Amino acid sequence: MPETDTSARARRSSTPPWAVLLVLALSTFTVVVMQTMVMPIMAGQAESLGVSMADVSWVVTVNLLSAAVFTPFLGSLGDSLGRKRVLMITLGFVTLGSVLVAVAPTFAWVLVGRVLQGTGFAAMPLAIGIVRSVFPPERVPSSLSLLSALTGIGAGAGLLIAGFLAKAGVTPQGMFWISAAATSLGLLGVAVLVRLPERATGFHIDLWGMVTLGGGLACLVLAINRGPRWGWGSMTVLGLFAGGLVLLVACCFVERRVRKPLLDMSMMRRPVVLGTNLTAFLVGAGMYGAFILVIQFVQTPSRFGYGFDADALGAGLTLLPLTSGTLIASTAVSLLVRRLGPKWPMCIGTVVAAATFAFLLLFHTEHWHFFVGTGLLGLGLGLSMGAMPILLNSGVEPGRTSVANSVNQTLRSVGGSIGTAVATAILAANTPPGAPLPTVDAFPISFAVSGAICLLAITAALAVPYRHRAPGPGPVLVEPAAAAHGGR
Repeated sequence: MPETDTSARARRSSTPPWAVLLVLALSTFTVVVMQTMVMPIMAGQAESLGVSMADVSWVVTVNLLSAAVFTPFLGSLGDSLGRKRVLMITLGFVTLGSVLVAVAPTFAWVLVGRVLQGTGFAAMPLAIGIVRSVFPPERVPSSLSLLSALTGIGAGAGLLIAGFLAKAGVTPQGMFWISAAATSLGLLGVAVLVRLPERATGFHIDLWGMVTLGGGLACLVLAINRGPRWGWGSMTVLGLFAGGLVLLVACCFVERRVRKPLLDMSMMRRPVVLGTNLTAFLVGAGMYGAFILVIQFVQTPSRFGYGFDADALGAGLTLLPLTSGTLIASTAVSLLVRRLGPKWPMCIGTVVAAATFAFLLLFHTEHWHFFVGTGLLGLGLGLSMGAMPILLNSGVEPGRTSVANSVNQTLRSVGGSIGTAVATAILAANTPPGAPLPTVDAFPISFAVSGAICLLAITAALAVPYRHRAPGPGPVLVEPAAAAHGGR
């Protein structure tokens, strides 16, 4: 139900914006950290649970599958039943999942816990919806850019935190007790500090939409994630790709015919929304592969002719400049949005990302080259991702904010899975038979491919139709009507 200006002002005056932003930042940051924290500790989990490395890799796969299925659904649920309520439920699932992983007696329980943790991907779009509902208009761009920047920061921070904790002797199970404590603290903060009176509008479960969208995304994510192990030409992987595409096409037809669709296809076809989502997909595909490339390169023993003998902590420290770059970008986004609108920070971010891979293509013989590269990558991630929610929100109604950002988040994750799979495939193709590691030639090829994807992201970002109106005395930053209809 739409709210009056009076009720909105009353709600904002009763809620300290900094407290709301702090608790939302803690919640979303912890969820993102949790997704990457498992990577350096997979070997330890495999040993403690008595399973192979091939089996333990499913802790990543099931987490991504869960995110693909539940993120759009929880975003839509938040728009209908209340974003605070659904965010609290989501954080409750994530906390329970962390506890299950921490106490799991068998590998099956670990997988169940990781499925519950995968629902946490919906925390970011729900938080974006809360910010749009609670904050004064002039505070929205800077707050959204900070929340979005946490995605990039958390991805690198998870690896660094896991390295520090492993160095300190914390077991994999102990790490998940820490993450459970952090998300439970976020849950308590949301319950106490986010004062958001919400009225449920009645949620109609679009069963066919859930089956076709969730099933299609799950098939694609599973095929991309398991392709390197099962073989890209295997009938299972090809069947998953085909099934995913068929289900997603069916979803487009189904959602145009149901009375209350999970996805409003007319909204998804709006030029601003479509262009921003395409850019998000390409940004994920181009940038996320850099994590696995940087980590593997710097951890390679120097006796192989390249690499810097870094351990897990050293690899995490190499990604530390990414955090600084992302924080700088989150500050710059709010200034650029006010002067230029959200389109141009997103475009600049994709340009910086392409320049990052050009730099690494030319310079990758010294360890400091990677410190520079990850700093530039953080700047590109922060600019592009920080601007996306602001640009996306200019093309959708306030009541559809969470589901629109959920789709954007999901496409970014699917793109990231593709980028990681492409990087992994290139490294595997350049590993001689019987050799434990790829040749050094694999990395320039990977940097070039990632850079080429970022060039496509630049093209997609430039093509997004958006007309910015310079702010006058008031805080108006965008023209939703013009943006929604593709005006320039």
